[in-house]
Amino acid sequence: MTITAADHVYARRAEGHVLLTVHRDAAAAARAVVLYLHGGGWRGGSRLAGNIERRLLPLTARGIEIVSADYRLSSAAKYPAQLEDAGDAFEWVAERYPGSPVFLAGASAGGHLVALVGLGAWEQLTGRPHRVAPSGVITYALVNDPLEYDLERRQDPLPLPGTFAHWALQRHGVWPPTGLGELLLAGGDSTVSPVATTHIGPDAPPFYIVVGDRDTCVRHEQSELLHATLSDRGHRAYLLKVAGADHEDPRFDEPAVRGAVAGFIEQFSALDRTAQEPRGTA
Repeated sequence: MTITAADHVYARRAEGHVLLTVHRDAAAAARAVVLYLHGGGWRGGSRLAGNIERRLLPLTARGIEIVSADYRLSSAAKYPAQLEDAGDAFEWVAERYPGSPVFLAGASAGGHLVALVGLGAWEQLTGRPHRVAPSGVITYALVNDPLEYDLERRQDPLPLPGTFAHWALQRHGVWPPTGLGELLLAGGDSTVSPVATTHIGPDAPPFYIVVGDRDTCVRHEQSELLHATLSDRGHRAYLLKVAGADHEDPRFDEPAVRGAVAGFIEQFSALDRTAQEPRGTA
C-alpha cells in the first residue's frame, strides 16, 4: 500500500489560507471519501494530527480516501467561523468527488463540528443547501455542547496521573481548561446554536458514535445524548462504547474499531444514489 498526500487550499480568509490534505492509496480506486476534522478544544490541533495515521489512513487500502482539514481556531476567529470552514471543506470535497459518497468524521471538537455540518447547521448559517447530502457522520469522543463541556470541567477534581486529562494539565499547566467553549463563542454569532442535538431534523444522516467509557476530558454522556436523541427521533445511529478507553484513546485506532467504522462506511456507501441529492430536492 502506497499512500500519497496532497495539500490544497480550500478557503481564503482574512486570517489566511485554510488547508486540507488528501490521502489516497495510489493502487486503490476511490469508492468513498471521508472528511476528517481534528480535535484540540477548538483552540489547538491541526490536520496533520498523528492519530489519523492509525485511525483512518489504513482505510485507504479499501478505496476510502481520507481528507483531513484544518479550520480556523478560536484564538484567531470566533464561532461560527469554525462551522463555516467545516462546511466549506465538505463542499470542496463534494465538488471534487462527484457521484462519490462523502462522509464526515471528527474527534472531540472536530466531532462537534462534523455533527453540526451533518445536521444542517452550515446550511442554516449560509442559507444554501449542500451540494450533496452527507452519507454519514462518524464521531470520536465528541463535544455535543461547548458550554456544558466548560461546566463539566469546572466540576471535575484534579486529574489522576496516566489519564488524558492529566496529560492536558501537564501540557497547559492549568486545570480545568480555561473556558474553551466560552473562548469559542465569545463575541461570535449565536444565531446558529453550537449544541449539536438542537439541529436534529428529518434529514439527519446516519451516525456512528465512538466513545470511551473512561473519558476524563469529555464526559461520555455527551456522545450518549446525541445517540439517544437521534434514536428517539427515528434516525439511524450506532453507539460504540469502548471499555476502558479515555479521550482520544489508542483503543479507537485498533482494528476492531476501525473495522466497525469501515463497515459503517461501506454499508451507507451502498445506498441508492438518490440519497446524494441536495437536501430538499425531489
